[in-house]
Amino acid sequence: MQEITVGVVAPAYVNIPLWVAQERGFLDRRGLRATERILGTTDGVTSALRRGEVDIALTAPEGSIADAVAGGSLRVVAGLIDRPPLSMIALPRHRTFGDLRGGRIGTSSLQEGTRHVAQRMLAAHGLTYPGDYDLALEGSHVERWKALQAGTIDAALQMIPYDYLAADAGFTNLGPVTGEFALNAVCVSLSTQRTLIRSFLQALAEAAEWFRGNIGGSAAIAAARTSVEPRYALRACEALAAAGVIPRDLRSAPAALVAVIEAMRSSGLIPPDAPDPIAAAVDYSYLG
Repeated sequence: MQEITVGVVAPAYVNIPLWVAQERGFLDRRGLRATERILGTTDGVTSALRRGEVDIALTAPEGSIADAVAGGSLRVVAGLIDRPPLSMIALPRHRTFGDLRGGRIGTSSLQEGTRHVAQRMLAAHGLTYPGDYDLALEGSHVERWKALQAGTIDAALQMIPYDYLAADAGFTNLGPVTGEFALNAVCVSLSTQRTLIRSFLQALAEAAEWFRGNIGGSAAIAAARTSVEPRYALRACEALAAAGVIPRDLRSAPAALVAVIEAMRSSGLIPPDAPDPIAAAVDYSYLG
């Protein structure tokens, strides 16, 4: 059995295909045993992948795209989430997006992931950065939930099922993310053994298909992994199974990737005259 380390930001429900692959034997049948390494931030996962501390990363793709555009060895080899299962959760005293003017918005990174999704969502409601609000690096959705409970931030995008938990606790749900955006992807280094990556992706694809046909069983796996009440786990799995969230072939929709590239250009993560970032960074040949 070959041991591999998979870097993740947190025990997040967007990683359910990995949990299913571990629990249902899809990895075992390919001679793999995957151990998750929780790194707390999207930047932290990308850095660990670049340093060779993890074999594979399930994280926001921006860091790997920027690395590839700059001539680095990181690549995006599959897509996991095309429609982010996130909602903007605010302190109870904030009832509208306008109430967030002058506030602090918690994110998992100041350069990628929820930062870009939050910025796009706030802009759609007339709030621009940095003039109308500050960004606060809080880490994963678990840490953002702690910050909301402590009142040290005014709002943050919260992943399922933490948005349900927050609403039931009296926090304001200002609404879900509705646009396409490649939030979570499988990223690797060119130095990682190609056959290992291909076997891992085959197991992940098989697990994603099993998930779609076994929502209740998947919810039980997720609840055990996260100590979240089963009713919340089931709601989260039902949301993940909705059309357009997890791409069926693990290839992100073109519009979801374009949204990422547009956000990266607007925030200066890639220069405007850089070669085609998708061509440079995205390599679906590992999927077969």
